[in-house]
Amino acid sequence: MRQPLYPRLLRLQHVHPNAWQRAVLLEGALAVGVLLALAELASAWTVVALPLAVAGVVKAHDLLQGLLEPRHRPPGTTPAPDLAGTGAVRAED
Repeated sequence: MRQPLYPRLLRLQHVHPNAWQRAVLLEGALAVGVLLALAELASAWTVVALPLAVAGVVKAHDLLQGLLEPRHRPPGTTPAPDLAGTGAVRAED
């Protein structure tokens, strides 16, 4: 199955927005830009700049997520829960 257009254009590797999130990110930013421009609260460039700014934030989030993920985790394993600061007591063997 091919990846949707929005993640392909941004080359997202770690963030996988679903259909409604992609709609809000792209069409929502475009609609807000058009409304601001029509209300003369912002220039016409807002229609272009706002979706580009949202795409930049999504890409930055993807890059940050890639930096924060542990790199050397064996395949098929999940990270152990962090018990520090949760009040949970670890059993001593």
